Amino acid sequence: MTGSTPLLHRTVTSGWWTTAYARRHESRISRNAGESPSQRARASGHRPSPFAAPLPPNERPSATAHDPAAATAAVLSLSSVSVIRREYAPSRLEHPGSPASREELDCVRAAVWGSTVKISDPALVEDGVLASALEDEFRAQKKQHPDARIVAVCERDFGASYMKILVAVPGTQDLMVEGFDELETTGDLRATLAAVGIDPDGLGEGYDVSGEGFFDYDGFLHMLTGGALSVYTDEERFESAFVVDRSEEGEEGISEVWFP
Repeated sequence: MTGSTPLLHRTVTSGWWTTAYARRHESRISRNAGESPSQRARASGHRPSPFAAPLPPNERPSATAHDPAAATAAVLSLSSVSVIRREYAPSRLEHPGSPASREELDCVRAAVWGSTVKISDPALVEDGVLASALEDEFRAQKKQHPDARIVAVCERDFGASYMKILVAVPGTQDLMVEGFDELETTGDLRATLAAVGIDPDGLGEGYDVSGEGFFDYDGFLHMLTGGALSVYTDEERFESAFVVDRSEEGEEGISEVWFP
């Protein structure tokens, strides 16, 4: 059994969901909500945006304290999860691995750092053909958190490499990048970058938004999620790990991709 795990990242007016690393077969969701309305009300002066400024590709994110209780709630919000059977003590953030057994497919990892939420769940992996678990969860999280920035990423390698990136930023059209050997973009990459405060023309080499040259999607995700999807060898951030019982949707997603 090979693959990597999908990620979700959310940033709302109080959070982020991310789908960050794991090469073989993975999916991640990240959400960033920014500050809550009460936080904004207490702040002095005018704040044009509740979200932090974009993080440059070569800049490391600060180590913000992990909230285990919020991570539990985030995992329970997934349509792929019925109940949590076991929760492990928080450990240092690491790349999602490739599940090697059916039991490992019921392992979900989640981190909550301030307003950023990051989840990795193998039940959300897509195959690029029929499966739609990642996109379904992306849309469900958008509905739950309409003011959030949400990023979902899935990468798989079962003989053919496939990647899918979904991005929701309030105020602009959703972005989808997907494909096998060649990636196709639906939406406006330039508009998405601008909507989060990134000057597309100032990115320099490696970020050709015209679609004709090379574009560094790892760097793009790093900027978009404030580094939530990047993992370092001397990692200082923490995450929680859970063993879950699957919902009907979760079982279907696993059967479609992992046991076709």
